[in-house]
Amino acid sequence: MTAALELIEARGPEAFTLREVAASVGVTHGAAYRHFEDKTALLAAVSQEGYRALAARLRERAASSEGSSRERIRALAAAYVEFALERPAHYRVMWGARLNEDGRFPSLEAAIRVAFDVVAGEMKRGQEDGSFREAPAARELAIGMWVTAHGYVELVARRRIKVKSQRVAVEYFQTLFEPFLDGLGGARRPPPARGRSATRTARGRRPGTNAPAPP
Repeated sequence: MTAALELIEARGPEAFTLREVAASVGVTHGAAYRHFEDKTALLAAVSQEGYRALAARLRERAASSEGSSRERIRALAAAYVEFALERPAHYRVMWGARLNEDGRFPSLEAAIRVAFDVVAGEMKRGQEDGSFREAPAARELAIGMWVTAHGYVELVARRRIKVKSQRVAVEYFQTLFEPFLDGLGGARRPPPARGRSATRTARGRRPGTNAPAPP
């Protein structure tokens, strides 16, 4: 597995063969095929290992977060970003091409579900204690968190958002995540001011004057 992760990190999950993995650890390709039916099976094992590690991190973070439901979701989202940045090879496979289209890897689907259910459970808890909006369902709120965090990780990985370190990356994500947290509580923005005075104020302001510089 370690050899596969090194090749994935260096080349990506598509650009290596099972034979190369075998050669890198000094065994014949026949020996490799005794462990994995094909390359897809190897990638499924990598992905499953990653989801199990992610679920463990999420459970640990949820257990150690004693604040409000909002604070717990903030902590889980930060844990997701931390995991993705610390384990890029696992992450690329976990969120790459779907590996279980033909139903060959039910244990992989189970590992994905366990990780997802940690977040969905916290969303449900927030709905039950009145912290979060009642609709949509907790599952959809959890998907929203995944999508937000995943999009940020992708932009950092492609250097569309440039950060100086993993620590800064997580801190900046938490800043960007605040509007999502506001939305969980059903917060609404006040209606825009109307009238000539508001128009003059808007026209007199230089766009972007107060925009923070990215880290």
